Amino acid sequence: MRPQFHLPLTTHPEASSFAIIENAIQFALHQGADLVASLAAARRHGHEAAATYSDDDEFQADRFDREVAAQLVRHLKERAARVALDVRLIPIEVEAMSATLRLAEFARAYDVTILENSELARPVIEGLFFDSGRPLLLLPSGEYYGRIDNIAIAWDGSATAARALSNAYPMMQTATRATVIRVRDAALWSDEILDRYLEALGHSGLQVELAALHGNGEDIPTAIQDAALEGHADLLVAGAYGHSKLREAIVGGVTRGLLDNLRIPTLLSH
Repeated sequence: MRPQFHLPLTTHPEASSFAIIENAIQFALHQGADLVASLAAARRHGHEAAATYSDDDEFQADRFDREVAAQLVRHLKERAARVALDVRLIPIEVEAMSATLRLAEFARAYDVTILENSELARPVIEGLFFDSGRPLLLLPSGEYYGRIDNIAIAWDGSATAARALSNAYPMMQTATRATVIRVRDAALWSDEILDRYLEALGHSGLQVELAALHGNGEDIPTAIQDAALEGHADLLVAGAYGHSKLREAIVGGVTRGLLDNLRIPTLLSH
C-alpha cells in the first residue's frame, strides 16, 4: 500500500505558496506516496459578499481567485511532471464561511494533510487539526524540505502520544534514526513504559536516542523544538503532551506555541 498525501491548495484568505507545492511533491516522492491536491475555490456569495463587497469588488475578487488558482495548478503540474510524480487534482467548490469544515471533511480520506504555517492560515490549520481526524504535516513558511531520515518524537507516555507516532508512519518510510524527547510529568509514566517504547522503536529498525527535558507549559514548545533541531531531526512528531492535571489546556498551549514559532516540519496529531 502506498501512503496517500493530501495537499489543500487555497486562494482565500491566503493563497498557497509555490514552496508548499514543491515541499509536498518532494515529501511524496521520497516517501513513495501518492499526492492528491484539492483546489478549494471559495465562493464569496450570500450575506458575506453583501456585507463586505460591492458587485464590482466581488467580481474582481473572484477573478483574482481564478487567476491565482490557475497559477497554482500550472506550477503543480509543471513541478510534478519534472520529477515524474503523478498528482491527482480534485477541485472543491466551497462557501467561504464553511471552507475550513469542508476541507476537514475532505482530508479524512487521506493519511496526511500537508499545510504551510502562517498567521492567515491559522483558522484552516486549527480547523483541520481538530476536525479532520487525520494528522497534519505543518511546514515553516517559505522553507524547503524533502527526505526524512531522522525523526524526533515528543513523548510523555500517554495513549495520545503513542497514537501520534502511529499516525506518523506514512511519513517515516525512509527514516533510519529517531530521537525520543521525553517530556517529564512528575513520575506519571514509569521508566518501564519508556524502556519498552525505546526497545520497540529499535526493533523496528531505527537507531534510537533519548533526550529528556524539563519545563513548564510555556517553554515546552521551545524546548521540544530545540531538542529536535539539536538532534538534526528532519521531522518532529507531536501529539498530546504536557502536564496531566491541565492536559487539555497545556495541549492547547503547546500546540499554539509550536504554531507561533514553528522551526521544523512537524506532524501534529490530535
